[in-house]
Amino acid sequence: MARQLRLEFPGALYHITSRGNLKEKVFFEDSDRKRFLEILRRTKERYGYLLHAYVLMDNHYHLLLETPLSNITQIMQNINTSYTVYVNRKYNRSGHLFQGRYKSIIVEKDSYLLELSRYIHLNPVRAKIVDSPERHKWSSFGNYSGSRMDKLVDITDILSYFSAKKKEAIGSYRRFALSSLDEVIPRNPFSALEADFILWKKHFVKKMRGLLGEVKVDSELPALRHIRRKPTLEVIIEEVDGYYGVEIEELVRRRRECRERRIAIYLAKMLSGAKNSEVGRHFNVKGGAVSAVVKGIEDDLRRSLQLRRELKALKTRILSSA
Repeated sequence: MARQLRLEFPGALYHITSRGNLKEKVFFEDSDRKRFLEILRRTKERYGYLLHAYVLMDNHYHLLLETPLSNITQIMQNINTSYTVYVNRKYNRSGHLFQGRYKSIIVEKDSYLLELSRYIHLNPVRAKIVDSPERHKWSSFGNYSGSRMDKLVDITDILSYFSAKKKEAIGSYRRFALSSLDEVIPRNPFSALEADFILWKKHFVKKMRGLLGEVKVDSELPALRHIRRKPTLEVIIEEVDGYYGVEIEELVRRRRECRERRIAIYLAKMLSGAKNSEVGRHFNVKGGAVSAVVKGIEDDLRRSLQLRRELKALKTRILSSA
């Protein structure tokens, strides 16, 4: 069976679906859903994506996810692998939890952001689990109806379509979402789907085809396609060296983990798309040490505003040099 094309570029918006193997459950109790949301929070912080909407059903989930750094493959591998490991350990099971690889549809933001958010939020209603999206606890509808306030969901873009005043925008979005419940024939936002992975207006579909070089979508394709190059490990190391004024030899060869070296390893992993083993070779450490540094920096980020500012400045420098 041919792989689905994975098209990646900065600012891409995706509708993501991942279903349980053999259509079986992936969420068995509320604590599992809570853990999945924790994984979303962690991966958001790590990979810098925007989450516009989500819903967790019993045997699948939907995400509406935007990637400023063109890293959807890394994001989804981390989310599904982390959750599978958690479930397998908790329930003493083994093997695949999800049915193959996740499905991603690349979406034209201006034309479909609103419609897809409504589609996602009404999923439990269409499945006859609840009679109103407000009654389904495990979706982002609460963020848009004003009943839940957290930083997991990025509500600004969607609410800005309705009003600059948040209270008015929330009321308007709620009416917009519920309005389609009265439709005799529910609208299908995927009716304009092109080639099974692009939800764009016609002129954008032509643009995508040009960027792909007229590659046939039913052929075997690599999992990763880039329109813009990711920064190389060499570029990342040079920019960290320039920012801190540390000798490159100190960053890549020093045995003792100085602060600047740990930051260089973290950014090399986060921005390059390279595997742990490849990053490790550049810094004279094993892949497991790379994972340990990444986790350590993530812990430090929660405590240090200064570190968050430094990483933001470094990412800007690195991405502008890529």
